[in-house]
Amino acid sequence: MDEVFMVPSQVPVFPHPELVLFPRAVLPLHMYEPRYRQMIADVLESDRFIATALLKPGWEPHYHTLHAPIHGVVSIGHIVAAERTEDGDYNVLLRGLVRARVLEEIEHEPYRVARVRPLKDVQEVPRAALEKSRHTLRETIEAEPIGDDEVRAYWLKLLETQLGLGDVADLIASALPVDAELRQCLLAELNP
Repeated sequence: MDEVFMVPSQVPVFPHPELVLFPRAVLPLHMYEPRYRQMIADVLESDRFIATALLKPGWEPHYHTLHAPIHGVVSIGHIVAAERTEDGDYNVLLRGLVRARVLEEIEHEPYRVARVRPLKDVQEVPRAALEKSRHTLRETIEAEPIGDDEVRAYWLKLLETQLGLGDVADLIASALPVDAELRQCLLAELNP
C-alpha cells in the first residue's frame, strides 16, 4: 500500500549528530535552540514539512554554523503534533514520510533550507524474491535476540500486513539499537 505525498521541493533542514528518521516512523523532538524554534514556528504557519539530516563525522567545529556537513540522503517528515512550552521551546511529533536526496542547500538564516528530490524504493522486484526476503526477515527476527519478545512479536505481525517489504524494513530499522551511521546506511538503501 503506497502512500503518495506531495512534499515541497524546498524544505527546512534539521541536522543532528544522532538522529535518523525513517519513513512511517514517528519521532518526538524537543526544539530548544533559537534557530530551530524559529524553524518550527515557520513550518507550523505553512506546510509542516521538515527534513532531518544526519551530520557527518567532523561536524563539531561547524555545528553552530549553517555549514556543518550532512549526509546527502535525508528524511522528509511532517509535523503531526506540536506544543509550544512556556519558555518558547517546542515539543513536536514528526512522522517520517519519504527519503529524499539533497540537491543543493539554499542560503537562508537562521536555519538551513535545502532543495530536495524524493526517492522511491526499487519497485521492479519479482514477487518470489520479495517473498523470499520476507521469509528471511521473519527467520532473522525469530532467531536474533534483538529487542524483547513484545517487540519481536510486533515486527512479525508487521510482516503479515499489506505493508510493502520496504515499509516493514523501515519500521524495523527505526527501532534497531544500532549507531547512527549504520542507521544512515539503512536509510540510504532503496532496495528492500
